[in-house]
Amino acid sequence: MNFDAQTNSSSADRAAFYQWLTEQTVVALQAARDNESALHDAVRTYVKHALAAHLSFEEIEDLLGISEPCIMDLAELSEADEESVVEAFEDLCNE
Repeated sequence: MNFDAQTNSSSADRAAFYQWLTEQTVVALQAARDNESALHDAVRTYVKHALAAHLSFEEIEDLLGISEPCIMDLAELSEADEESVVEAFEDLCNE
């Protein structure tokens, strides 16, 4: 789904993009359970889509793991997998 926060101020379009990105990422994380490399790939894809949409860092972080319900909650990951997701996100933020 294409969305650009810099050129589109529609709250409905933003919400639709959030929903799409959340659904895509939850499916990817669930498929990647117990596979650290696949979890990192799912997070990388999530961040790539979020950055392409020009979401702020706070939005990207909130949607992944802080807001309720967050993507990690919806994916129902194990603690170890959640740690891998956080590690992957932090690695991408530090590149």
